[in-house]
This record gives sequence, structure tokens and C-alpha cells, in this order.
Amino acid sequence: MKNFRWVLLFLLVFAGLPVHASDLTLFGGVQRPGKLTLRSAASGTTSLFDSRSFGTFGLRVSTGNVVGSEHTLAYSPNFISSENSAFIYNSNFIVHAPLGLVRPYATAGLGTVYIRGDGFAGITGGKFAVNYGGGVKFTLAGPVGAQIDARGYTLPSVLNESLTVLEVSVGIAFTF
Repeated sequence: MKNFRWVLLFLLVFAGLPVHASDLTLFGGVQRPGKLTLRSAASGTTSLFDSRSFGTFGLRVSTGNVVGSEHTLAYSPNFISSENSAFIYNSNFIVHAPLGLVRPYATAGLGTVYIRGDGFAGITGGKFAVNYGGGVKFTLAGPVGAQIDARGYTLPSVLNESLTVLEVSVGIAFTF
């Protein structure tokens, strides 16, 4: 419940930003988890998860011409391992470089990752997440464009450690 309050506060802060441009991006990509270890004085450090890449897909809505907000809703059918899936929601602050047809951007924000499955005990349930990254948006023809994105997620409460996940995605964007 604590995490939900932070996400709600973040949404309320950015809801009042003036809307100059909006886009909806449908994306697909891969996630690569960092190492998550179980600390044990007797046996040293043992890796719990393979650091293989897993797929993710979803949608992003962003508003603002230079400074704005971005909201992401995504699903990863194999999150951290093939035995877990996750729903991901983020609300971010985004800054675009208004260069015309090519617009680089940087983004950072807060969110929640809801993990479910039969994987290791202690990783399922709602987890607070911080994310950061950037990318570039291209205008292809009229209101249709493309987006290339790379971002990192940090989940500070997985088995009393922090889990980092790198996500790289490509999407088709519709500007309105």
C-alpha cells in the first residue's frame, strides 16, 4: 500500500503539466535481469537466477513538448525467470530535445512491478521500482513515428536486496 501512495502522488504532481504534444507508443523489447544473490556466510554468494534475456511488451503515453510526463503499462510473461510473469506500471518525468523529426529524450520515475508465478519464494507480489533511461523518437510519416528506448529498473525489495533489470525496446508511436 505504501508503494501505491508514492505512485499516486507522482501521478498527481505531473497531472497538472501543460499538454503541448501527446503520443501513444506500442512497444516490444527484451529485459535482462542483473544478478540477484542469496547472501550466506557459510557458503559464500550463490546466484539464484540465470541472467538470460526475456521479452516484454506494452504501451507508453507521454505528454509535453519539452518537459512532460510519461506513463508505461507493460507485461513481461517471463520476468526474472521463466516461472514468473510481471505487470509493470511507471509514471515518469520526461525531457525531450525538440529537434524536429528526431527527438532524443531522458526519463526517470517511480512505479510498481507486480510479480506472480511459481518461482522462488519471496519475489512474488507488488514491488516498488525506480526506473531511468532515455531514447529517441522519430517522425516517419504524419502522425506515425518510431521510438527506441533503453532504461534500467531498480527493485530495492527483492529478497532483501536490490534487483536491477535492463530493458531495451522498439515501438511504433502515434502522435496526437
